[in-house]
Amino acid sequence: MTEQQAPAAAPAPAPAKAPAKKHKKRKVRNIIIAVIVVAALAVGGFLLWKFLNKSDEEKGEILTDTATRSSIQSKVEGSGMTKAKDSATITLGASGTVAEIFVSEGEMVTQGQPLYRITSPTAEDEVVTARTNLMNRQKELDDLYKELSQLTVKASFDGQLLDVASFTVGDDVSKGTTVATLVDNTKLKLSVYFSYAYEKDIYVGQKAEVSVPAVMSSFTGTVEEVNMVRRVSPEGSVLFEAVIVLDNPGTLTADMTASAVLTDSTGTSIYPYSSVKLAYYRTITITTKAAGPVEQVSLLNYAGVKSGDVLLVMGDLDTAASIREKQKEVDTATENLKSAEEALSDFNAVAPISGTVISCSLTPGLEVKSGDTAITISDTSVMTVEISIDERNVSYVKPGMSVDLDQWGTVYTGVVESVGQQGTGQSGISTFPAVVKVENSSGQLMSGMYVTYSFVASQSDDCLVIPIQCVRYVNDENGEPATVVFLQRDSAPENAVTLDSSVEIPDGFYAVPVKTGLSDTYNVEITEGLTDGDVVFTNYNKDQADSMGMG
Repeated sequence: MTEQQAPAAAPAPAPAKAPAKKHKKRKVRNIIIAVIVVAALAVGGFLLWKFLNKSDEEKGEILTDTATRSSIQSKVEGSGMTKAKDSATITLGASGTVAEIFVSEGEMVTQGQPLYRITSPTAEDEVVTARTNLMNRQKELDDLYKELSQLTVKASFDGQLLDVASFTVGDDVSKGTTVATLVDNTKLKLSVYFSYAYEKDIYVGQKAEVSVPAVMSSFTGTVEEVNMVRRVSPEGSVLFEAVIVLDNPGTLTADMTASAVLTDSTGTSIYPYSSVKLAYYRTITITTKAAGPVEQVSLLNYAGVKSGDVLLVMGDLDTAASIREKQKEVDTATENLKSAEEALSDFNAVAPISGTVISCSLTPGLEVKSGDTAITISDTSVMTVEISIDERNVSYVKPGMSVDLDQWGTVYTGVVESVGQQGTGQSGISTFPAVVKVENSSGQLMSGMYVTYSFVASQSDDCLVIPIQCVRYVNDENGEPATVVFLQRDSAPENAVTLDSSVEIPDGFYAVPVKTGLSDTYNVEITEGLTDGDVVFTNYNKDQADSMGMG
């Protein structure tokens, strides 16, 4: 058998190279993008370099202006809405029914003139309630003040202290505590009884001889009272009372036995039924009317006192605080009554000012409620317009300055009445409110009309002026703000300044600092830095530069 050799195995296929091709494509794309970016930056840089280094001829013709002497005004202009200088609106404070109306819209009224009548039981009840509440709160406040004053206990009349209580500073004393007995021992009295047989012989003011055996003396007294009582004695006699008073010479006291003899018109002596005891003319028990800790004591048995003498002083615990709180309640009640009375008066209203009835919402029989506006009256004889003044002019505007007003061709002259002191900022400039007053005796101006206004806030005569656009507000070489103009000179003037490198100055011109004054729409006053006839840079002729660039 013939042997045959097996064929060799085929070699493995090489790996696919497609991913390598994709990688090369991405690399090419990135290179293209980088080339485009670099080219754009190069072109931009070139254009910027060309712009920064192009000649004045390429920028256009240099335009200049000359500083000249002239006059300049700073004007305030704008528009505003008219309104009546004085206006009054009556708003109802309670519900009711319209009974009568005495005026109509457009009618002229004078101050105090009746306007309408509305019946309102609710408003009337609220006044009664508010008044009662105020009276009660006031009484409570008065009682507190009285209680505060009663922390000091005083003698109510001249006399003598008896049966005094013992107090020590710091003791807490309650209301109603007995302090002492105060007797009026400057006089004494005795109540004696006489037979009704003498009822016509004894009278008030009659003199009596009073005998006091203890001192073996007699004293003159006077009948002070005659009381026709009916006392029956053990013997069956019917008696009436006579009270006799006598001055105390200082040796008499209560409980001494005494008797009195009177004399009738014939000189016959009249004797009482029996002797009696002398009594003090007045006797009271002193008690505290408030509570508090003892601060001062002036109490001695048998000590003589005068009316008003201080006997005991107590400290305040909470009365003062209660008074403060009660006073707040009284104040609130007072305001409530005032509001209620005003609300009631609005139902029988009279004109609060003289003027024209602008609006009246009432008709007879109409049911109205609290918060409804009943009537509005405006005094249109004088109108006002609110205007705005920017911060550059506000310092020049003063009350009394004349203002020209125009309402669709009709010219009025107004006067600045007031200038506000608080400005509001908007778009980088503060404006201040002012009020212009204008006479309107003809009545042509009505509330809510738009008018334009203008007036000269300030003026400079024979001053140096240049166009506003000639003034530059830039930074100097130190970065500090500077106000300059570019002055034309053959060489740098003494007052020339160096500016920040980003500021471009035309050839033949130098930056000089200036101070500005008034300005109008076109020109500005130069107060320092230039002289009459100086030539300053204004701008480039842009149209000429553009045409050169296109060529």
